[in-house]
Amino acid sequence: MAKLSVIKEPEGDQSPFLRGILVQSLVKNTGLAFDDAYDLAQAARNELQERGEISSAELKGRVAELLEERHGSQKRRLYEAAPRSEPGIIVHTPTRSRPFSVGMLAHSLETCAIPSETAMQGANRVLANLRKTGHQEIDHKALRRIIYRCLHEHCSREAAGRYLSWRRFENSGIPLIILIGGSTGSGKSTVSAELAYRLDISRHQSTDMMREIIRSYLSPQMVPTLKYSSFEAWRGLPDSGGTARPAVDSPVISGFLSQLAAMNLALEATIGRAIEEGHHLILEGVHVVPAKMNLEVKEDAAVIVPIMLASMKKELLRKQLKRRGREKNGRQASCQLKNMDDIWELQSWLLDEADKAGISIVENWYIEDTVRAALDLVIRALVKRFPPQPGEDVWEA
Repeated sequence: MAKLSVIKEPEGDQSPFLRGILVQSLVKNTGLAFDDAYDLAQAARNELQERGEISSAELKGRVAELLEERHGSQKRRLYEAAPRSEPGIIVHTPTRSRPFSVGMLAHSLETCAIPSETAMQGANRVLANLRKTGHQEIDHKALRRIIYRCLHEHCSREAAGRYLSWRRFENSGIPLIILIGGSTGSGKSTVSAELAYRLDISRHQSTDMMREIIRSYLSPQMVPTLKYSSFEAWRGLPDSGGTARPAVDSPVISGFLSQLAAMNLALEATIGRAIEEGHHLILEGVHVVPAKMNLEVKEDAAVIVPIMLASMKKELLRKQLKRRGREKNGRQASCQLKNMDDIWELQSWLLDEADKAGISIVENWYIEDTVRAALDLVIRALVKRFPPQPGEDVWEA
């Protein structure tokens, strides 16, 4: 998913569009209910994200128009009349100083898989605390103590615990490796892009690209199945001739396993390199089958979170492939629809392997729900690895 940057006027500074900041502004300045503000912010992002960048004035104008369309002219007037920003409270870190932002804090708390409404409530409580105590500037360590206290006292122990675990994880220097598998059309690339954005992970690798790279230096005779899509790999099996299926129990799975055998070393090497360099990584693709990977030796050096996406209704998967065909490559989508039964068979095998290995399966129904579920799995893994224990080191940068 493309990122939308906002150019602030008149300074010309560029920053990412953050839905949480817009939600907070709409709730505070117009009195919208949280759900209404969230829906409007989502609509604005969906409409504008392909532009790449937009000025703050243009963004505010479009949001004002959406407000009037959905909630009337009074809400628009309230939004347009709102002050540009709150009086600044400066937060000092070892490397820089910057203004405190309720929206930025809420967005950060959502990264800890704290629900959006709870994150906004906690961020507003922090701002109220800073104003009550008369802070005009604050050290980042002191701010983090206040964040934890506000979450614990005004939100929930679980939210406060997740915040502590996230802080302990960030201070550990241990990389986070998220593995996202699933059949064609299950939404792997979309979910991965959303997670990369929300978790600020710059390394995002697709196994489709890796397969193309491996194909470029291996002759077709060595691994003939690699020239085909995962659900058509059987065409490269011996005696198939590229047309008739070979006489094996499950040619679709046999062909896929042939591809997987050729790729697994590269997948494991990619994970190993990220761990060695201490970089977070999201690895996604149909060939991400954690049950077939040798990950045990890496688990002490990283937090590895395997997730398998699924579309549990065949007709919904068919509709998803049709939609992708309209948006991207119609010829490719036609091939996928023609081989729908094989894709479904491959998905069934992938889910069975995940279930036997105890890997979490997430049904991809609505993208926002799927991303929240994935974030929840990530933070649960972090809480297990880094239990929420307060200590002086937790508040470090």
